[in-house]
Amino acid sequence: MSVKAATAPAAEVSLDELVASYGTGFRRRAVLRGVTMSAEPGGITAIVGPNGAGKTTLFCVVLGLLRPQRGRCRVAGLRPADYRRRHGIGYLPELSVFPGGWTPRGLLARGADLSVAGNRTEIFSAAIARTGFDAATLSKPIDRCSKGTRRMLGLAYALTGDPALVVLDEPFSGLDVRSRAALRREMLAARERGATVLFASHELPEVERLADRVFVLNDGVARAARAWSPDGPAGLGLETEVTASDR
Repeated sequence: MSVKAATAPAAEVSLDELVASYGTGFRRRAVLRGVTMSAEPGGITAIVGPNGAGKTTLFCVVLGLLRPQRGRCRVAGLRPADYRRRHGIGYLPELSVFPGGWTPRGLLARGADLSVAGNRTEIFSAAIARTGFDAATLSKPIDRCSKGTRRMLGLAYALTGDPALVVLDEPFSGLDVRSRAALRREMLAARERGATVLFASHELPEVERLADRVFVLNDGVARAARAWSPDGPAGLGLETEVTASDR
């Protein structure tokens, strides 16, 4: 998860006619049915669509945790698993599960220890500052922290060492107004330093506010949102596109 973007190649993500499924034999269930899309360095790319559309499955492929049946996925020209092993990927899952008995301070210290680039002390200090937590919160058992606090902790852990690829699954879930603003700042800062930011969200106003590119994923197929296309009709709302894809 944790190398600095400066030491990793620009993490362009490309998917070409990607087909992925779960299960085996007669129980195999196709989830992605030929997805072609890309996410570029120095940009924020959003994936939107209804529940069950395949967003998390797509992320599992990009992270190198699920091998596609057909098609291709590459990160900086490498297979995702190879890229992850060499350079790390910052990942915030929709549901973060933390080890029992740990505190935020201990978890972030472990993240800094695992970083393979940069000064460990500096990386740890940056991760602590990123949370905005006070001393009491940093020392509290994670399982006693609020959902919003755990969410921001997961984000800080994912961004440890400034990875060149950041993947965020429903990052705004459970965040209050202040935490939402902090998350936006972190996403924009990652874009500014040249990282590739890929996120999925049902929070369409946040998508419209942050994304440079948007893909609508439905029934395992992705297409570029027309509202972000040069030839798209002016004033077309993203909500209209997503709800139309459900029908």
